[in-house]
Amino acid sequence: MNKFKVIMMAFGLSLICMAGCSKTSEPQVIKVPSSTENDIDQDKLKEAQAEGKEETEKTEEKAEEETQSVSENEIAYSEIDVKNAGSVSENEIKVVSENKVVKTEDGKIVIDLVMFMGQSNMSGAGGDVNHAPKVKKDQGYEFRAISDPTRLYPIEEPFGQYENNINGIFDLPGGKKGSMVSAFANKYYELTGVPIVAVSASQGGTDTNFWLDPKTTSDFGERQKRAQVWLESNNYKIRKQYVIWLQGESDALDDLSTEAYKQNMDNIIRPLFIGGVQKVFIITPGRIVEIKDYFDKIVTAQLELCKNSGYYALATTALCGISTEYMVDSWHYNQSVLNFIGEQAAESAAYYTNNTKEMCLYDYKNQKTYIPEGYDYPADTVVEPLDLNNKCGLVRY
Repeated sequence: MNKFKVIMMAFGLSLICMAGCSKTSEPQVIKVPSSTENDIDQDKLKEAQAEGKEETEKTEEKAEEETQSVSENEIAYSEIDVKNAGSVSENEIKVVSENKVVKTEDGKIVIDLVMFMGQSNMSGAGGDVNHAPKVKKDQGYEFRAISDPTRLYPIEEPFGQYENNINGIFDLPGGKKGSMVSAFANKYYELTGVPIVAVSASQGGTDTNFWLDPKTTSDFGERQKRAQVWLESNNYKIRKQYVIWLQGESDALDDLSTEAYKQNMDNIIRPLFIGGVQKVFIITPGRIVEIKDYFDKIVTAQLELCKNSGYYALATTALCGISTEYMVDSWHYNQSVLNFIGEQAAESAAYYTNNTKEMCLYDYKNQKTYIPEGYDYPADTVVEPLDLNNKCGLVRY
């Protein structure tokens, strides 16, 4: 099949399954430091939180009366007190057994705030709620920043189905069928003992120019801020703030260069770091059915970002090694793949949480061990690949 036919077919599928892709424009170049340790503007964060606090306080009384809200009184667990309430460190919080909750010394419930961002495979366009795992409400919550920013909900699939903003991030009907978020939440809790509060920010068919649009930037920035303000006003301690990112298919369709993709990404995620995000974990895209290497430029750009910038960490490249028999169409992976990828991403994020360093992984794209730079890993570290298509529980539906 020639390139023109593939592109025309891909464009048609994107109209059916996803929102349309916008065209590439010249990216704005910024300088990005190798480490973001001192890059978070705490004054701006406090100012943003103050702006939203008054509105949040007005809704608190109403939220407490709602039967679907998740309040401290509904969490009937044994408690584990953390001695240092002001700074909840990795050394003070280890794996906690089921039916226990981690609290600070002054009684705040410890959670990790995670935003799930990207396009259709992040949204779960190929997913199926019937094959997604269940999440116990004590092991993961959803904060609905758009549809109901007054409470927490248990995570349910299709995750984020109510979080459409007509002036920003908006998935077409059917764009979310079942995501990786439930599997991520289960594995992350298993490995850290702390639940996530998940925030949806994904839309199918979106290239990086969409994410650079001021309306989009305002939307995902507001989702982050609303979650922070509500949690801090309702007896929660935000220990970690992460983004899980799966995007790039539309930029490959636009034939965006590796350098332009990296420049666009730096501009997209900078506001999130100013707002308090500590790391963006990247899931690299896999392929389209017709062409194995269709996303090469994008995957290369993402690997270079993870190697060279403290903003990013590699979550997994496993999509690059998964067979097309587990895809539902030219672009989208089925629910068993989404479950597996969610767990893989959770393992990477949990490792960083527990050890304060990024995880060594197998790079299925380049078929070699990926060793993150800036950590004390020996140069000859070897990670063995998984038998993705035979022994990882993938299923054809």
